[in-house]
Amino acid sequence: MSTVDQFASVFNAASLTAFQHQPPALENALVVTDLEPDAAEKYAGSVRTFFGAVTGKWETVHGGEFATVKELLNLVESRKPGLIVTYRHLHSEAWRWPYSLGEHLDVLIQESAPPVGILPHPDREGVPERTLKNTDSVMVINSHLVGEDALVNHAASLTAIGGTLHLTHVEDDTVFERYLDVISKIPEINTDVARETIQEQLLREPSAYIDSCETALRGAGVDLRVVKHVTHGHRLEEYRNAIEDLQVDLVVLQGHDEDQLAMNATAYSVAVELRTTPLLIV
Repeated sequence: MSTVDQFASVFNAASLTAFQHQPPALENALVVTDLEPDAAEKYAGSVRTFFGAVTGKWETVHGGEFATVKELLNLVESRKPGLIVTYRHLHSEAWRWPYSLGEHLDVLIQESAPPVGILPHPDREGVPERTLKNTDSVMVINSHLVGEDALVNHAASLTAIGGTLHLTHVEDDTVFERYLDVISKIPEINTDVARETIQEQLLREPSAYIDSCETALRGAGVDLRVVKHVTHGHRLEEYRNAIEDLQVDLVVLQGHDEDQLAMNATAYSVAVELRTTPLLIV
């Protein structure tokens, strides 16, 4: 390696992305249901309690106000909410099966600009007792956490005062081992050294980013505790175990990929798997 290359490597390794605290504007929120008016208002009351950090105006939509996906999108456009909260399988019986979010929600997530809160279906059994009580424990999940300030800012703004914000980064073991297998076939590269140094660098960057999140939030006077979870393993399994073990109240995910129409793969997998955990898709 030339001296120039060595200098560039050292410089790049020292160049770390720092979090910028910019709280989102969530002045008004819309609860979307397919329930009768009275039941819809009762349900909306529990939603307002859960999202207690949102102090602005709340509106409620009942089942008679829309039926098709197009009608739902038009309704959301006319209300212009800063936050949408709903549940899986609106106007559908498919909530009984664990394979999707339902066509209304699939389209709403992709078409609407505001973040979308996804709650367990009101008729679903087996929902933990703590669900929809508060947001004392909030977790951010993304396939690449570094630089995703919007996720962290939304999660921080919805964490209850004095609560815990879990910032999570999991390097996928399967992907890592595939690259190590290729490296092992290149004589000029020491495989053991590559394994150790690459793994260390992969975990170092998200760890430093989370440290910057904690520093910025503390400096802004945000009253919460930041907990770091940086590891490697099978992503979905690690996420599922962490959410269960830590009794997470709300999981914040990135919903959109700029280069594809479909929902972010990591977010969709988590959303389909965690059917009793409230989510926020940003």
